[in-house]
Amino acid sequence: MKILELLRYDLPAEIIRLWQEQESETLLPLQELAVKRHKLFGEGNLLFQAPTSSGKTFIGEMAAIQTALRRKKVVYLVPLKALAEEKYLDFKEKYVPYGLEVIISTRDHREFDERLEEGRFSIAVVVYEKLAQLLVRRPERLQEIELVIADELELLSDPERGALVELLLTHILQSSCRLIGL
Repeated sequence: MKILELLRYDLPAEIIRLWQEQESETLLPLQELAVKRHKLFGEGNLLFQAPTSSGKTFIGEMAAIQTALRRKKVVYLVPLKALAEEKYLDFKEKYVPYGLEVIISTRDHREFDERLEEGRFSIAVVVYEKLAQLLVRRPERLQEIELVIADELELLSDPERGALVELLLTHILQSSCRLIGL
């Protein structure tokens, strides 16, 4: 599937051109399945399990951007502050020029915590524990979030952090949020 075909999913031509330049002219097989067969831009929770370099991260990015461009809030969960920093800088560089407010929340990045708590963002890149803490203090925030992308779900098998992540994901699944796991 050519990336240009994503025009039919209510994505701006400028974003699709950006993806063509930075990703590829065509989607990888898993990405095409996500769009066509599994309704990536539709409703319902999804889980993508595939080897490294199969395109899972870009699946999450496409869903996040399409949702944020519709003025709905997105939380992009990652397990490590280094991954959060990388994803935040990438999203900020690419999507702030299109009017999206991208924030980060980790132990090392607290400058946007107030905006996260108040729901003033388009996309929040957050480590799992920070979202869990937020929802204890402000459970109503979950009702305002349209989409949660849960990246690196192998964290569930971590003996120290897995239980907290499982509880967080269960809480998300019980809400009206859409969850896409990678």
